[in-house]
Amino acid sequence: MKTAQAKVILGAIVTRSKFREGTLLTLVEHDERTPITLGPDDEASILKGISEIEAGRGIPVARVRAKLRRR
Repeated sequence: MKTAQAKVILGAIVTRSKFREGTLLTLVEHDERTPITLGPDDEASILKGISEIEAGRGIPVARVRAKLRRR
């Protein structure tokens, strides 16, 4: 794996790095916003929620949207 920086100029991705023809690239946009800092309790809650969703105990999106519309 190789990392490189690039810039979009007139709609094209421009970099000084060299890659072989046909190389598959994964691009991640740089985010200049301040990172979110979570406390241990918040992080634990998020991880618990993720594990519940993975176990099939999540709430369907349609139900969440309907509840939000009623507010």
